[in-house]
Amino acid sequence: MWSQSNRLVYKGNKKVTADRLTRFCKMTINGGDDSNDPEAKSDEEDEVCPAVAHKDKFDPRAYLESFYKEPSEDTAMQIVLFFLPGILYRLPRQIRTVLDLGAGPTVYLPIALRNQAQEMYTSDYAPANREFLKKWIENESAFDWTNVCHWISNIEASDDEPAVMQQKAREKMNAVLEVNVHKMPVVQGVHWQRKGTTVPEKFQLVSTVFCLEYSCETLEGYKEAVQGACGLIEDGGYLMQGGVMDSTTYNFGGKCFKCHRLKRSHVEEALKENGMATKEADGYKFITHEDIFLLISRKIK
Repeated sequence: MWSQSNRLVYKGNKKVTADRLTRFCKMTINGGDDSNDPEAKSDEEDEVCPAVAHKDKFDPRAYLESFYKEPSEDTAMQIVLFFLPGILYRLPRQIRTVLDLGAGPTVYLPIALRNQAQEMYTSDYAPANREFLKKWIENESAFDWTNVCHWISNIEASDDEPAVMQQKAREKMNAVLEVNVHKMPVVQGVHWQRKGTTVPEKFQLVSTVFCLEYSCETLEGYKEAVQGACGLIEDGGYLMQGGVMDSTTYNFGGKCFKCHRLKRSHVEEALKENGMATKEADGYKFITHEDIFLLISRKIK
């Protein structure tokens, strides 16, 4: 799971990020003196972490507070939430089983799927993230998802209130799973499970946003992650994937996590190798804006 924060920097990317603009404005107001501004500290001070360090060094509370509190301030999240309803519209009106693979501590996918999915499962690699997901399901979340819900409902043109949206999603959540897309089986354990339910071996829809390219640092690792994700999809089922292209690291909360520098050719090559559609006639749609992408692909082999 990946996302931006107030201090995100896409290394290896030519885009000017919002944090730089914020710093420029602060320097102008302060007469150029930003020595007391913690946001102006060099990214060189961030602790550099390998992709595998997400398990122990990812701080879900800092992540959510710095990014999801105000999605309207972040370009990546705006793009994902704006195009998400259109991507979901390409799926069947009713989806039996959904797995949010590598969700981190986030729940915007289950909220967006609350009226479409019958059974939902969420998952992550990091224990701290799985505990955050469990707390949200039990309505004990330390984070307020109201702003994200308002953003989703506005795009949907829905009248649902945030509390109603979240409750609908909670009622369909059956389990929080421990996962590792670089191991077999991908589902390594169950962190929380609703009584009387079973966890499917495969799902009609696997969604994975800002996860696969951030779980590794090489093309080989990325293809392994895609293979793991696609192996969880039933025949004729769907993969909904989102991510960032052309980035080698991302920064938030004082950490700099390494990742694979993803290209569109990598995405489509990996899909083909795992029996997934890469042509619109077969059930494929790829949307991209400012190197952020969302896709839907059907398992055809």
